[in-house]
Amino acid sequence: MTGKRANIQRATRRGKRAKNKENTKRAILRAALVLFAEKGFYRTTTKAISRKAGIAEGTLFNYFETKEDLALYFFEQELAGIIEWYDGDPRVKRVALPEKLFAIIHHLLERLAPYEEFIGAVYLRALAPTSKLNPLSLQSQERHLRYLRFVRDILAQAETADEIPPVGDLGAYAFSLFHLAMITYWLQDRSRGKEQTLALLDRCLKLATHVLKKGGWDW
Repeated sequence: MTGKRANIQRATRRGKRAKNKENTKRAILRAALVLFAEKGFYRTTTKAISRKAGIAEGTLFNYFETKEDLALYFFEQELAGIIEWYDGDPRVKRVALPEKLFAIIHHLLERLAPYEEFIGAVYLRALAPTSKLNPLSLQSQERHLRYLRFVRDILAQAETADEIPPVGDLGAYAFSLFHLAMITYWLQDRSRGKEQTLALLDRCLKLATHVLKKGGWDW
């Protein structure tokens, strides 16, 4: 019984440490995002971030080795937020596939809107082959695979409901590329309320669904 109690206590301590670690990471990210908005991604130093977060610079490096690691964590949190939002909204799950995919991208763009300048800087940084933010890096691939599984499940449900023919993993990859293109367009869109982005998004998704219903996914 004593051994069992000790195991429970160790598990509780591990759980508390993990929770405290996650809380610290989120506090660092919040501080970094404020500074990124004020000074920009490149002009913000790790020293300034640690000071803003109220921790030692050495402590910051225990959580994030570089600002790129902070950016990766930001996108992980945003992806987790999107999945949590989708899973918790039965109304979105009931709509037709084009509206569902529109809602997912639209919701993500709304979440990213306060950090547009930061997102733009990160996307430019991702073009560097050696960057952790590069789509081909292992760090980015881990997050991307989680996103692909999320999209694949949505498309599989549409296949089961006979909304679209079977598209397999290729459908998830195609949508992820489209998603990336829409964010790139969104970053360049200077129309009021990003109306051009939303209009293009709506047209593209409806057209793609129409093509699929006609059996156009034939390779």
